[in-house]
Amino acid sequence: MHWNKIDIERGKPLLTELFYNTMNGFYLQALLKIIGISAASGITYSNGLIHLVSDNGNYLYEYPMATGQLTRHLLRDGAQTEQVAKAQKMDFEAIVERNDAVFVFGSGSTPAREVGFAVSKADRRIDTLQLHDLYEAMRLVAGIAPDDFNIEGAAAYGTDWLFLNRGNGPSGRNVLFTVHGPNLTKNFQLAFDEIELPLIDGLSFGFSDATIVGNTLYFIATAEAGQSTYHDGQVGGSLFGAIDLESRKLLSTQVISRSQKFEGITSYPAESDGVSFLLCEDNDNATDTATVYRLDVPLCRSYVN
Repeated sequence: MHWNKIDIERGKPLLTELFYNTMNGFYLQALLKIIGISAASGITYSNGLIHLVSDNGNYLYEYPMATGQLTRHLLRDGAQTEQVAKAQKMDFEAIVERNDAVFVFGSGSTPAREVGFAVSKADRRIDTLQLHDLYEAMRLVAGIAPDDFNIEGAAAYGTDWLFLNRGNGPSGRNVLFTVHGPNLTKNFQLAFDEIELPLIDGLSFGFSDATIVGNTLYFIATAEAGQSTYHDGQVGGSLFGAIDLESRKLLSTQVISRSQKFEGITSYPAESDGVSFLLCEDNDNATDTATVYRLDVPLCRSYVN
């Protein structure tokens, strides 16, 4: 297997540890480091271009892999635009590319976080999305209390939108929402599916992001000590899994790390049989470097825990 390794500081191959699980057959490797981003919480990839968001910043970050030149697009100005205090931050947790725009969504875990943005790929025009009505409809239709509501991932599926609620609140509600049609601010129709994720070594996992390949939703979920959509807890690891979008049934899950909190996933061109992804990690510290990982999983192998 060949790896496209980039070290943007030295322009040389990035020498990192390769994690290979021979029993379950997945590869996980640090692929590149991007200086200038902390608390990376969402990622997309298309045609050599990576977009990222941070849960404590007000920017959409753009990173061409060919040049390694990071560009920031300010979504909302303020007294602080990076390392924003928890009480004031918009908490960007979900990002998805659709048609000619990149969409960024706040988590909805507080009123200040019920906002999103659509950024045009053509001219970088920024439109603000007021998401209170959408998020309130999600809470009502699924019977989710505010303390259990925390949107951590989004994906585009045909003309629909998919949103994932992270089950890290008191009731542990991992919910897959479907918004029918393109409009997110009015005249939308909602459906939801409750997804039961496995309890592993006494740890409960909650959705942290997802991406679509074919009719399969591939997701990552994380475990943390505590039951809060607001406060961070001690990291308990990350889970990778798949959901069939036709039946909305959980197909498989696999622990891919016992110590890392992966918060973003996007599909990536595979070099052999199977599926490949890029992951980003939120390490809950104040460093200004984001590490992007590559995950390769055989398509035909079962990796159910």
